[in-house]
Amino acid sequence: MRCYTCDPLNKDELIAKLQSNYDDDAPIEVNDEHWTLADLFIRQWLNNGCDGFEMVNVKKMFNLLLKHRQLLIDNNMLSKDGRNNMGFPLWKNYNFDSRGEEE
Repeated sequence: MRCYTCDPLNKDELIAKLQSNYDDDAPIEVNDEHWTLADLFIRQWLNNGCDGFEMVNVKKMFNLLLKHRQLLIDNNMLSKDGRNNMGFPLWKNYNFDSRGEEE
């Protein structure tokens, strides 16, 4: 079995992994109207620290996104800044912290 948090993924593999853990639709690339799929997983982990809102394996997906941050940035799949629904900043300038990293 492949270790998705260890082995580097390409863009399509990363998208497929995220989509397989989300039971809804979300845009892949940054736009002015909706959070991207990557944004949603990061927001869910940083804001709630658990699965929810149609997302499963949120901690694993957060770790995966953390390890593939540059791929996300290079492919316009991560918003530069993120906040929760109350407006509280969760990350700035693509820097989301590593609270989810496996110990």
